Amino acid sequence: MKNSTIALMGITGVLMIVEMSVHNILLGGFMIVGAIAVAIPKQTQALLTNFEKIQRKYGVNLYAVLFTVLAIVFVLDFAHAPADAQFFQRAQTWMVRVFNNAGGNAQTQLVVELFFNVLRGLFLLYLGVAIVRIIRAARNDEDWQSLARTPLIIVLAVFVADLVTGLIVQ
Repeated sequence: MKNSTIALMGITGVLMIVEMSVHNILLGGFMIVGAIAVAIPKQTQALLTNFEKIQRKYGVNLYAVLFTVLAIVFVLDFAHAPADAQFFQRAQTWMVRVFNNAGGNAQTQLVVELFFNVLRGLFLLYLGVAIVRIIRAARNDEDWQSLARTPLIIVLAVFVADLVTGLIVQ
């Protein structure tokens, strides 16, 4: 009875992750789980200790199984996205809708699209130049990691900004 309950809880957890992925809130769910884990460290440690006991008892690496399931869900989640997906697409759609409703001007959509496309172009140019500088530094046996840190932080910041913007406007 206990094993079937644990199995049903595992299946339910996997189905919840898949459902969150389908509705594009998977990353937000992970952020919430991470915040809860930080807020209650003793209970998190107890849960991880129980995972270790179960792994030793059954000889199964639960972390590898969890990683495999999450990797498959992420790959399937990203595979169904359109090939021309862009960052800040939801923000652009929202701004076009809001400004067209407010002013009724036909040129508003073109201006908003131009703004976001220039923003995307500048971002891609910056990343291209940064990657060339990093490759050049790596070839010359210089410290390429310090050069890679700033573009990586900017990519992460844009990703988080796009995620938060999507959460706010939708």
